[in-house]
Amino acid sequence: MKIYFLILLIFCTALAAYAQKKKLTNVEAKIEIRMEGNYSKAAIEQKAVQAAQIQALGQEFGYAIVQGINTQTQSSSGQNIMTTEQMSAISNTMVKGEWVSDAAGFPKLRYALRDKENTQEIWLICEVKGKARAIEQAEIMFETFAFGCQEPHKCNSGQFIDGDSMYLYFKTPTRGFLSVFMVEQGLVYRLLPYAQMQDEYESCVAVEADKAYLLFSPEHRKYFEGYPLVDEYGLNLPEGGQPLANLIYVVFSKEPFAKPTLEDIGGIKTLDLVDFQKWINRNRGLDKNFQVSTFGITVNAR
Repeated sequence: MKIYFLILLIFCTALAAYAQKKKLTNVEAKIEIRMEGNYSKAAIEQKAVQAAQIQALGQEFGYAIVQGINTQTQSSSGQNIMTTEQMSAISNTMVKGEWVSDAAGFPKLRYALRDKENTQEIWLICEVKGKARAIEQAEIMFETFAFGCQEPHKCNSGQFIDGDSMYLYFKTPTRGFLSVFMVEQGLVYRLLPYAQMQDEYESCVAVEADKAYLLFSPEHRKYFEGYPLVDEYGLNLPEGGQPLANLIYVVFSKEPFAKPTLEDIGGIKTLDLVDFQKWINRNRGLDKNFQVSTFGITVNAR
């Protein structure tokens, strides 16, 4: 009886801990958006609700990536304010929470005219309130970084010069499945699996334990049987030579996972950053071993 009671107590404690992790939390946020540019009313309102929800989730659970958050300022009333362009940035921010349901009567949207010097500005005020839950994130167990020379650990700063090639180092203590993405100016590019890969490599590639992979390198083209071609990635600045900052997402799991829905642009598979964010969060909820490592790279002029 004592042993049975002890087992039951341990089970109940574990169940309570799990329930605590999965519990729903009340969250809310209010944002004010100064209207600029030509946008449809429906599109702006949809973006505003999404941005406010991101704001509420970030305040409660934190941000996985801080991109876009520093574009916010505050009004005299203490509310977060932004322009329509800034709203797009925060809508694309990764957060560590998931919106579950709206509270009754929310979201609330209203427009206001405000005087500024000799003109008037149109503002959209958006309030959201609802229930959300934290997203569990697996501990990162693998080693990965971008490099640009023949000795990976000697050039792994993430700093590149216009025209450099980018390679990726990856090593995991356990066998599993891998995919790599890059975010550039609001669009997500899938870098691995390589463009020509099909069938069992369509969503992710199998990788061995304790093996160092030097990806995107033409000198290392024999990792994946039947696919000897390697996609190479040169980093080029846009016209004008302004420095470029990109984000690399390295996705790994012990179990195979399905890719997100992709579009083909010039032979490169892409998707919208918001859809990518949803795909990441959904997989984190389904697979406790789903690991995502994110780091930045910069490209500067010569």
